[in-house]
Amino acid sequence: MRVFFTNTAPIIKYGIGQAFADLGHEICLANVALDDSWQEALVRFEPDLVFTDAGWGIAHKLLPILKKRRLPHIYWAIEDPPYLETLSMAYARQADAVFTTCRESISTYRQKGIYAELLMFACHPSYHRQVDPQHRFNHDIAFVGNNYFEFPARLWGAQTLLRPLLDAGYNIKIYGNDWWLDETRPFFIRPDQYGGYLGNEDLPALCSSVPIVLGLHSVSDSKTMTSMRVFEIMGSRGFFLSQWTPAMEHLFKNHHDLIWSKSAAETIELVDHYLKNPAARERIARQGQEEVYAHHTYHQRVQEIIPRLYDVLERRKPTRPRPPALRVKSGTHISL
Repeated sequence: MRVFFTNTAPIIKYGIGQAFADLGHEICLANVALDDSWQEALVRFEPDLVFTDAGWGIAHKLLPILKKRRLPHIYWAIEDPPYLETLSMAYARQADAVFTTCRESISTYRQKGIYAELLMFACHPSYHRQVDPQHRFNHDIAFVGNNYFEFPARLWGAQTLLRPLLDAGYNIKIYGNDWWLDETRPFFIRPDQYGGYLGNEDLPALCSSVPIVLGLHSVSDSKTMTSMRVFEIMGSRGFFLSQWTPAMEHLFKNHHDLIWSKSAAETIELVDHYLKNPAARERIARQGQEEVYAHHTYHQRVQEIIPRLYDVLERRKPTRPRPPALRVKSGTHISL
């Protein structure tokens, strides 16, 4: 199967896209949002399927081309449920198969006559793994992510996990874009508490170096929708302290695979306890890694959806004449 991905973000490049390639499929990665040569790459690659995880501001560029060229379109709704109506529906209505990270959103799609299935985030063991620690991550606690403020659940998580540790003076660093320093936002931090932007390639090293890695979530009413960091941090054998959500309790065992907190006071108690108990931290981090490697890898996710993808190809086969090939400029780069 030849699969064209419309995004080169780490979740594709190091995650689900790489898993397709590992399982013997040919892939092409293109950045529709930023690279004007993506159409040339699409024509040159001649995919069987186009796989998109949406993205803001690209529907008007992408969807008409897919329709014109009659290419089977697979949509992964990774922004559900907050943006189901404002982002996902435009893609879902023109998709041959829809997958969502939020089980509870499936009924909404089906009420609109769109068949959808579950496809959660995961990790890739060859990438999300324990590596040698690095001295630059010489703090006790870290968080990696951006300072989104439009989600009540995430603000609650920041007040539950980050605020008590920041105010109490723990050795903690917050990594992400500089929104963390924006004092007009509901939540902000001091410059000395900010670690700067951290490239995704550095996440395994951080998880292998810092005793406690924190996690926030933007959704608090789903049993499957989590931050993608959950699986990436646990796969990298990070000791993961999360805000409580139904998904955390549904997918994992507290104090076995990870730990979660329901209040600021509990956060302080948990951090104090586990900073003093490195053996317990190592045990839980190891068990968490074993859990996601056993049940939450992108190889497993791809294998789960492959039958559906072949159904799409079979259904489209009789009425899928290819438009005439277009001339492609020599030297066009296709990321494989």
